[in-house]
Amino acid sequence: MPQNNYVLQSEIELITGFGIEQLRKWRQRFGFPPAQYDGRGRAIYSRDTIDRLMVIKRLLEAGFRPGHVVAKTVLENLKTAADLNLFKPHVERSDSTNALISLLSHLDIEAFEALLRKQRAKRSMLDFVKDTIAPLMIGIGDAWAGGEIDVHHEHLCSSMIERYLIAETLKSIPKAFSPVFLFAMPPGERHQLGLLMVEAVMADAGAYIINVGTDIPLNSLKLAATECKVDVVALTFSFSYPPRDVVPTLAHLRRLLPQSMLIWAGGAGLSQVKRALKGV
Repeated sequence: MPQNNYVLQSEIELITGFGIEQLRKWRQRFGFPPAQYDGRGRAIYSRDTIDRLMVIKRLLEAGFRPGHVVAKTVLENLKTAADLNLFKPHVERSDSTNALISLLSHLDIEAFEALLRKQRAKRSMLDFVKDTIAPLMIGIGDAWAGGEIDVHHEHLCSSMIERYLIAETLKSIPKAFSPVFLFAMPPGERHQLGLLMVEAVMADAGAYIINVGTDIPLNSLKLAATECKVDVVALTFSFSYPPRDVVPTLAHLRRLLPQSMLIWAGGAGLSQVKRALKGV
């Protein structure tokens, strides 16, 4: 295969959302993804492997466990996804979503950013996130699954939306005596788009925001929260965060922090948590 039919290991998480350590464990347990190397000895992933990982991603988002899908062939997983209508749009796409996806598919970045600004000018940040950003990200996933766009379009969209939300957040001025929020992602979590959406909404409402970023050890999170005297610690857990680790992580953090300090948690990773954890 030509070199451009491969993706370097350093790029795999940005494209698929799956971390290197997670893929290594799957390889040991299920024999997938296969270990491949280029002529310079660098670990690489073929486009076929990327496509198979994206189907696995959609099945995991639908609630399947890795043991039920990773070891299966791509045809078996595609049949499962088709039977569950996972490759049909989750929602009817709006004209705005279709227009943004079309611009993205043609890599018309300037027009894409201009349309985002136009949509933002019409509404509050909360409505913009709910009515423009969230439907767009669902639509992008559906467009990839339906073969309308390639995976690099999906990744480009996430990257552009993240940069846009950060820029909008930095424009906000906290109100006097507003609550102080510490935004972070727990150990092993690097998917920040959901957290940035919440951060932008809270900043627009006048909250004082401190964002310490991704993959933060809980003891470090405790130090940051106490030293900054925050009112709320907010975390997100993506679909790829190990389900068995969500509740223990939150329970540990709850023990570390003063009871007067609130903990907010959200994200697709909490979909398998059956009941709310006390104090969260």
